[in-house]
Amino acid sequence: MAAAEFSGNYPHNIDPKGRATIPAAYREALGEGFTIGLNNEFNAIALYPIEKWQDMSARLDRIPDSDARGMAYVRLIKAFSFTNQSLDGQGRVLLPAVLRQKAGMDKAIRFAGMGRYLEIWDEARFVAANEAAEQDIGALLDYINDRYFAPGD
Repeated sequence: MAAAEFSGNYPHNIDPKGRATIPAAYREALGEGFTIGLNNEFNAIALYPIEKWQDMSARLDRIPDSDARGMAYVRLIKAFSFTNQSLDGQGRVLLPAVLRQKAGMDKAIRFAGMGRYLEIWDEARFVAANEAAEQDIGALLDYINDRYFAPGD
């Protein structure tokens, strides 16, 4: 059975206790027992459903302990990830202070669907990142087509 997909984006605010209400459109796809951490670029908080986190964790587990540089990356990802998270009765999740700080979050945030996982951005960072991407859309399309798609796809 294919996992549900995260798409779209929604503005929101973090409450004074550091919680965010997950939009109803994302709750089913998120499921129970998700992992909260940082995205690969460390510029947003990411919520990973069980299947996505298990896949990522299995890939990280292939890096041998003797590879110091590889383990530095594993440490960054795993040390800033919190497993077995769940929503409270109002559909809220606590965004750990360390993650909010790393992602530069204050109050205004933006949920962004990323297909197999969900990102939560500081609103100003989200706007800036998307404006930059829109300015570079031609080069981004060339990159994606060259790297991931065969001619004629």
